[in-house]
Amino acid sequence: MSNGSMLPPDFSGLPRLYVRVGSEIREAPPDDQDLARSYPGWPDKGVISDGRRLTILTARQRVGLNEEVRVIHVAEAIDPGVVLYTMGPKAISGESVDGILTTAPRMKDDDPLRPAGLYDGPVVAGPAIDYGYDVTTYTFDATGLHRIVWQLGELVSNELLIWVE
Repeated sequence: MSNGSMLPPDFSGLPRLYVRVGSEIREAPPDDQDLARSYPGWPDKGVISDGRRLTILTARQRVGLNEEVRVIHVAEAIDPGVVLYTMGPKAISGESVDGILTTAPRMKDDDPLRPAGLYDGPVVAGPAIDYGYDVTTYTFDATGLHRIVWQLGELVSNELLIWVE
């Protein structure tokens, strides 16, 4: 296991990723599923902080003007004392593009991974991962380099660098 990850060596069968389509929840498209499955080997994961980390993934880091960029969100509990709230998809908060917040700000909470409002789903102790987040999508109408970051309190993801041609 590399990069501080406590994931099992054979993690190819998981996860099942879901997305919102209007008021329905459906399985994510196969390309999103494949991208999520690549998480264990993802080369640039977020920094571990207090036994957990956030990581964002995208299949395409070089796109044309107005082409869609899909972002998968993963929370990982490295330490046994850390818990994840795995039911989803949960709304994304604290994500920014080029330093500008593009989602709702994160509400103050002792646990930045706890979903806002009433949560009545599984709570899983680490080591574990949680793919149960909405997929965010972006298009860019300006060429050049764009940066996407997900931050929940002290937890800061890796930075996705998107080059738009």
